[in-house]
Amino acid sequence: MTPPLVSVIIPTYNRGAWVAAAIRSALAQSYPCTQIIVIDDGSTDDTRTQVAAFEGVEYYYQANAGQAAARNAGLRHCIGTYVASLDSDDTWSPDFLTAGVAAMQKHALDFVFLNWTASNGHNGLESFLHLPERRQRYCAQSDAEWWLLEATQTRQLFIETCPAPSSSLLLRRADLPPSAWNESMRIADDWCLMLDLVLSRPRRGAFTTVAHWQKTVHGGNIYDGRDPLAVIQELGFHDEKQLVTRFQHQLKAPERAVFRQRLARNNFEFAYHNWKVRNPTRTVVRHLTLAFALAPLIIFRHSLKGLLGHLKKQQWLTR
Repeated sequence: MTPPLVSVIIPTYNRGAWVAAAIRSALAQSYPCTQIIVIDDGSTDDTRTQVAAFEGVEYYYQANAGQAAARNAGLRHCIGTYVASLDSDDTWSPDFLTAGVAAMQKHALDFVFLNWTASNGHNGLESFLHLPERRQRYCAQSDAEWWLLEATQTRQLFIETCPAPSSSLLLRRADLPPSAWNESMRIADDWCLMLDLVLSRPRRGAFTTVAHWQKTVHGGNIYDGRDPLAVIQELGFHDEKQLVTRFQHQLKAPERAVFRQRLARNNFEFAYHNWKVRNPTRTVVRHLTLAFALAPLIIFRHSLKGLLGHLKKQQWLTR
C-alpha cells in the first residue's frame, strides 16, 4: 500500500546561503512519498538559483509578505495527507518524516512535534522540560521515544508555552484552514496556529525528546539569536497581546490568568534588560510597575529569585 503523501513547505527570504541544505535534507528523507514546495517570499539574493539546482521541487515566488504569508501560500499548493513546514535555515535528519508519520498513524494523533539540537549547542525541549512539574505533567504516558498527550494536556501545554517551532511539527492537512498561519503575527504564527487547533476541539498529540532535526542560529533568525529587547517587544508585547484578544472568549479564567502572568513576566524582563543596558530609568520604572500590577505575587517571587541568584553569583551568600 502506498504511504500517505507528506507535503513539505519551505518558506524562505534571502536565505540563499542556507536554503540548499534545507532542500537537500527534505529530499534525503527515508520516507518515500513527499511533495516539496519552496515559497520565495521576495528574495533579492541568489535563492532562485539555489532552488533551481534541484529536480522535483516546486518553486513559487511572491512579493515579500512575511513568514506566515509564505507558509499559507505553500499550503495552497499542498496535496498531501500531512503537512510539515521546514524553515529554510533548518535541516531535518533523514528519519524525521518516517518517525513522525509512524507515530501519528500508530496512535491516531492530530499532530506530533520532534525535538532538535541547535548550532549554538542548545537542546530544544530540554529548556522546556527541565522543570520537574513539567516532566511530571507531560511525560506521563510513553511509547518508546514518544510522549503521548491527551486533549487536556495539549490544551494546557500550548496555553502555557509553545515548545514546538514550525520545523518540528507534522500536522494533518484536513485540520488546517486556508490561512492556517496568522499573518498579523510577527514571531508567533506557529503558536497561534497551535492555539487555533487545540482550542477549536480536543486534540491528541505527542512529542519526542530524541533530536530529529537541526536548527541554525544566526543573526537573521526571527527569534533565536535576536536582541532580547526586540524579542520581548515583538513576541511578548505585540504577538501575545493579539493572542489574548483572539482567544479570550475560548479561554477559561485560569487560562486567561496564565497569559496575564506571562505578560507580567514580559514587562519585568523588559525592565531588567533596559536597566542592564542603561536605558532611561522611566522606561524601567514603567514596565516594573506594569509587571507588579498584573501579577504582584508572581513578580515578587521572580524578583526574589533573581536577587538571590545575583547575590550567590557575587558570593554574598557564601561569606
